[in-house]
Amino acid sequence: MARRPHTPLTYRPALDGLRALAVLGVLVFHLWPNAARGGWLGVDLFFVLSGYLITTLLVREYVQRGGIDLRGFWLARARRLMPTLVVVLLAVLVMATFWTLPSRRPAVSLDVLSTLAYVANWHFISGDEAYFASNGTPSPLRHAWSLAIEEQYYLLFPLLLLALTRFVTRRRHLAFWLLALAAASALWMAHLYVPGVDPTRVYYGTDTRAFELLIGAAAGAWIGPSQWGHARPAPWLLWLERLAWPALFALVIAMLTFDESSSGLFRGGLVAFCVVALVPILAAASPHPNSFQHVLSFEWLRRLGLISYALYLWHWPLHVYLAPERLGLDAAWAGVVQAVAALVLATATYRFVEQPVRRGGVRALWPRSPAPRRLAPIAAAAAALVVAGGALALPHVSGGGSDLEAGSGGGELTYAMKTYTPGEDVKAILVGNSIPHSLFANFPQTRFPDLQLTESASFGCTTFAGQESSGGQPVPSLSKCDQFHDDWYYGLAGRDTMLYFLPQNLLNDYEVDGRMLRAGSAEHDAFVRSSLDGVAQKAKQQNITHPYLVDLSCHRVPTIGTDPTVVATNDAAKVEHLNDVAKGWARSNGVTLIDQFGFLCPGGQYHGRINGVNLYADGLHFTSESGPIFWNWLAPQIQQHGDGSGASSTSSSSASSTSGR
Repeated sequence: MARRPHTPLTYRPALDGLRALAVLGVLVFHLWPNAARGGWLGVDLFFVLSGYLITTLLVREYVQRGGIDLRGFWLARARRLMPTLVVVLLAVLVMATFWTLPSRRPAVSLDVLSTLAYVANWHFISGDEAYFASNGTPSPLRHAWSLAIEEQYYLLFPLLLLALTRFVTRRRHLAFWLLALAAASALWMAHLYVPGVDPTRVYYGTDTRAFELLIGAAAGAWIGPSQWGHARPAPWLLWLERLAWPALFALVIAMLTFDESSSGLFRGGLVAFCVVALVPILAAASPHPNSFQHVLSFEWLRRLGLISYALYLWHWPLHVYLAPERLGLDAAWAGVVQAVAALVLATATYRFVEQPVRRGGVRALWPRSPAPRRLAPIAAAAAALVVAGGALALPHVSGGGSDLEAGSGGGELTYAMKTYTPGEDVKAILVGNSIPHSLFANFPQTRFPDLQLTESASFGCTTFAGQESSGGQPVPSLSKCDQFHDDWYYGLAGRDTMLYFLPQNLLNDYEVDGRMLRAGSAEHDAFVRSSLDGVAQKAKQQNITHPYLVDLSCHRVPTIGTDPTVVATNDAAKVEHLNDVAKGWARSNGVTLIDQFGFLCPGGQYHGRINGVNLYADGLHFTSESGPIFWNWLAPQIQQHGDGSGASSTSSSSASSTSGR
């Protein structure tokens, strides 16, 4: 028997109005974060809406046909999602070829592949792509985590639904089981979430986000034709329509005010948000016309909702690659350019790619082609293979790359490489964050055989106590930072030399014992000195005989917005003040200070290149080319102590500068 085609739900324009509000929240949060601190909650609204619509579709099919056409459902989802995604991924590969440094291309390649396979959320969890992070250049596909969760839901939920229908026959019972699963997911999120710790794991996880889709699914399972009412709306629906406006107002207020530091959101707050979201969703989906539907069906809202998927896909890569520095605009006006570009590309993609494929399959892209229908799946597979092939080839593309992404500019340094003569063995350890790690990863061991190097470094973590604060908001720490804070000095055992790298975190405010210490204040300076006292004490306990303190270099990290943490990192005056505090402490404690700032920032000016290569991979971290140059400068200073020749309290030499500003 011929397979009956998958049939869509009745079109409700007000639902597109809700999609428009959701995508607007996300766009404003990304492009103008101070205007909508909780705009990321627009994704949660999307999840509830998707859960409701997909379940309504599947339950209706099950009731009418006695089963679910899995192949038809999955093909319909693929037609809806894949064409636009393939276009955007191809565009990202092109932009990465010209605007991403070679050192960053392997990471972008993996991001593209994980996005194509709809596992980007787990890929980002396993890496360091924190959703609310700011320092360093973000992935151009960071936003693909939500697509991955939705596609995983589309793949697995129909199977779950079929399994439940084997022993559940009533809609309300089905809704109960879906709510039970939602409760388990929400409790799991609350269990995993730790206040003050970066919420990436609970934010990206399918297991911790499933409740949002399942809350919508429970509503879709429970509400059928009899619940809506026939000739007249059911009494509950009349109340629902009255509550739709207050509920929508509450959602908008949440998107304007709540941020990721609101710990209550991850411990029941998101559940409340999703339950409230059901009210306007059901009012918009009602088969009985109402005033709420009339307003949300305004043409401009409806049209924005129609392109919401494409708009969501386009906006973030454009936000990353059309950064304010590249456009020569401030962050607010750069956001306007990014938004307009995303709207234009989303409209074009919707009209010329998404809609033709949804109506006529892949063949619709070549309407005059005589190719038989069976070639359409081959063409779709070929498009996916082109993306995958491009992603695999990206790390091997030579040339290109962006000085902007490297944080380049401000002239070039010239350093005369010195001949290195190995001396006595030095057992050294690098301590700090990801910057010393980048030096460790790019250490040319064969050139410096007398340096036996290890590291105790962790991305985004420090050895200091207290709560970091930026822009008046607590900075969530990564989950691994507590352990690093407690255990970092264990690696000092068996070492004789320690190079402690001053962290950029100290450029921000700190809350200690209930007091806010403003960066640059006398209280903050005292906190820095006392924290360094603690480092020195741990080093002494571990029998470190030659401690070094490496000060901060100047940086020009691409802002990709107006995050105050990035602004502080780029603030040369703040950096020099902190370095002065560190120098004073080093002199008072007989610790040798390695003057990295004096070497890389002669005259207090930023330089993005050294000896013809980019100094940084992303404005912060050394590359495989610049790392060995830096080591040629650093290693002889470490060797001074290894040979017993001693060293001054401040050790530095500078490279010559060629202006290029």
